[in-house]
Amino acid sequence: MRRAANVIGACQALILVASVAVGVVLATRGDAGGTAGALSIIVMLGVTLGVGWVLASRMPQHPMGWLLLAISGFFLLAAVMFAVGYLLVDRLPGVAAWAFWYAGNSDQGWVWLPPVGLLFTQVPLRFPDGRLPTARWRWFSVFTIGAVGGGAALIATTPGEVYGGVDNPIGIAWGDQAQTVLVAVVATSLLVSFVGSAASVIVRYRRADLLERAQIRWFAWAVSIVIAFYVASFFVPGGVLDNWVALTYSLIPASIGVAVLRYHLYDIDRLVSRTTSYAIVTALLLIIYGVLVAAISRLLPSSSSLAVAAATLAAAAAFRPLRIRVQNRVDRRFNRSQYDARQTVEEFAARLRHEVDTEMITADLIGLVQRTVQPSSVGVWIAK
Repeated sequence: MRRAANVIGACQALILVASVAVGVVLATRGDAGGTAGALSIIVMLGVTLGVGWVLASRMPQHPMGWLLLAISGFFLLAAVMFAVGYLLVDRLPGVAAWAFWYAGNSDQGWVWLPPVGLLFTQVPLRFPDGRLPTARWRWFSVFTIGAVGGGAALIATTPGEVYGGVDNPIGIAWGDQAQTVLVAVVATSLLVSFVGSAASVIVRYRRADLLERAQIRWFAWAVSIVIAFYVASFFVPGGVLDNWVALTYSLIPASIGVAVLRYHLYDIDRLVSRTTSYAIVTALLLIIYGVLVAAISRLLPSSSSLAVAAATLAAAAAFRPLRIRVQNRVDRRFNRSQYDARQTVEEFAARLRHEVDTEMITADLIGLVQRTVQPSSVGVWIAK
């Protein structure tokens, strides 16, 4: 199993390196468009491949590493197939048609659905221990695989061109009415699969112990960042966030690696607090900026540049005090261990050896608990 993981990982790594090299050559010649987008996808695939390789080689019995290798493998094989089709389109058009069909360069872009389907169904269903939440979820796991496979098959058999002038070799004319019914069934099945898989995480979290809850919070944090950027991309004009959306997908495999390997596992509370605080600060600064620009532009219609400059300076001046205030508020909720609790406990134990006054010990203990875990209330019961 470990040898198979190393072989698969090495092959995918070679494909990724070759794809990067080709992209660099095309970019230097001025033939490559969307360099930033391609770089985001390469980073995402590199992180997915790296985490999957590590997990599959170190923990071959755990399915999470193999799932990540399968996800990256679908996309990287598409790059190989596109290269094959591009090289053989004039010499062997039949072979090139099948290569382009898999690569999904045009309307028949089905190859994205299986890896995305695995990422948002099988990964949450089996995270973090590799098993389903209960045996009752087995039928739903089979249903999600069927939904993803059915969706990919429907897209892959749609008539049309798979490349410029190259028709789909297995295009099937279903008819308008049948096509509409099939699309509705597949779309509904995929929606149920994604929503149900997300619900399984909530079910598992409610039954989990402290360790599993920390693992699930890493995964939930990464998914929430992806969703936030995806939603924000609809409101930010010019496609500014499109590349960032692709880049944020790399947080999901990264969080899986941290959770499964339990590396800095309990740092998630601090990470969530920082993410939350900066998101709140960013939103508040945008509101301040927008209000000031609108107010100054209304008062001084001919001074739009002055309004922008004044709003920018005000937002910059408000950043530091606003961040400190928001961070303190958020830390009270998310970051209840602001410093090394072990060192604090050791210092308390050292003082306890030399202290004999019960009232002093009680006060010291209450102060220790308040500093380390910051409870809403604390009390000490002493048996007499």
